[in-house]
Amino acid sequence: MTRYDLDTSAEQVVGWLKDEMAAGKQLFQIRATREYVREPVRDREGAGFDEDTDTSSLLTIGILDAWPTGVEDVWRLQIRVEDIVGPHTPEEESVPTGPEEIDLDDFEANFIAPDRGTTFVSVEVDTSEAKQRFDNVFSDLIRNQHGQ
Repeated sequence: MTRYDLDTSAEQVVGWLKDEMAAGKQLFQIRATREYVREPVRDREGAGFDEDTDTSSLLTIGILDAWPTGVEDVWRLQIRVEDIVGPHTPEEESVPTGPEEIDLDDFEANFIAPDRGTTFVSVEVDTSEAKQRFDNVFSDLIRNQHGQ
């Protein structure tokens, strides 16, 4: 698959998908997940921990994938949001391991907000035909038009 970064906001994509669903259109499959990932804290002193404290930085990663229903040439639109929750020690409340499925409304509420981490919007395509099909959908999305 070939990946292309898209010059559009996650808010616009989610809003357009929600409008498509509200109109009763079943043109897309949608899957959203939330995952918590721990990364080592490099500057423990700056984070307020001494050198001997076992601590990590907790990230929340939200991923929304959308792809066409019943199409041979496949493309997959993806929004990925990475948000630093903050320092986390093993004694603090545990978080789920692995991705957990959430619905589109939960994804929007938890990941589509000002100052909510780093957002990436991209599409992956299998073929040049799939890229052309996606470009047609993307044109509708950008103009906030809804296809037939």
